[in-house]
Amino acid sequence: MISLLVGDDRYAISKKLSAFKKSLNPAWLSFNYHRFHASVVDEAIYCALTPAFGSVKAKLVIVEDCNFKQFDEAVMDIFQLLPKVPQSTDLIFVASSIDKRLKVSKFLLSQSQLFEFNLIAPWRIDLIAQYIRTQSLRIGLSLDQNSREYLADAIGNDSARIESELQLLALYSNGAKLSLKQVRSLIPSTTQNSLQLAKAIRENNAQKAVDLLQELLTKETFPVAICATLITQFRTWLWVKATIVKGVKSDSEIAKICQIANFKRVYFLKQEVQTIPLQSLVKAVSLLLDLEIALKQGKRNLLLSSILAITQLFASQPVKTAAKSFE
Repeated sequence: MISLLVGDDRYAISKKLSAFKKSLNPAWLSFNYHRFHASVVDEAIYCALTPAFGSVKAKLVIVEDCNFKQFDEAVMDIFQLLPKVPQSTDLIFVASSIDKRLKVSKFLLSQSQLFEFNLIAPWRIDLIAQYIRTQSLRIGLSLDQNSREYLADAIGNDSARIESELQLLALYSNGAKLSLKQVRSLIPSTTQNSLQLAKAIRENNAQKAVDLLQELLTKETFPVAICATLITQFRTWLWVKATIVKGVKSDSEIAKICQIANFKRVYFLKQEVQTIPLQSLVKAVSLLLDLEIALKQGKRNLLLSSILAITQLFASQPVKTAAKSFE
């Protein structure tokens, strides 16, 4: 079977890959379990075409770090062999995203099963709480709505940490229902995320922005991922502010124009941009887009200075703060 595992939830993807691996015969694992980088996809396909070893005919071939745009016509010719991959072999392509308009993507989708693993948007506390409810019920953990919402806010959309913390709570509860007070004592709200960084920038709190950035990087959050979240948040603030300036007053209409799925969020967004000049948001988005390009070129040293520069866009007076080392 050929599968595409696509999404930014790396933990969920790793769990799915582990499930595939567990189906293999441990005695023949070294012969039937193979991982390849997308740059040598031809080797991966030829490997998948060869029969599995052992009495239990099962084989797993994983192609990692695909972006599909990297596959040229020569690779497309090799992909014509995919229908010949034995049914007993699992050939898996792993990617953070897929452009379904590409010729190669259309072909792979016609030959495989697509599994999508996307992180919940970090601001969708309601959906994260719903996910926590599903996961807690799965392991027999009883939590009330207030506790689930607290955990959603404290943990964020980190699916790996959600599972870890719920397992801790389940072990502590021993089948009993936990109170919000107990949950708070066991899982302190220490998570800092890129949305909190965006808020600190918008509020011209340079010192907090530096501290949050330091913590995010200490947790090995990718700079490009931090920047992507900031772009999404500031672009949303920009769109909302622009519609307000244009005279749009209906929250539902603003939500439609700005492509905001939950129109109830508009009320809070309007409060957040109420005193912010439109031009500051325009400049912030422009600087963030420049930063994203620089980070993708490996210029990580620009991250701190760019964040501070954007923070100062929201100040009446330039803010002075000590720069910390991020190396």
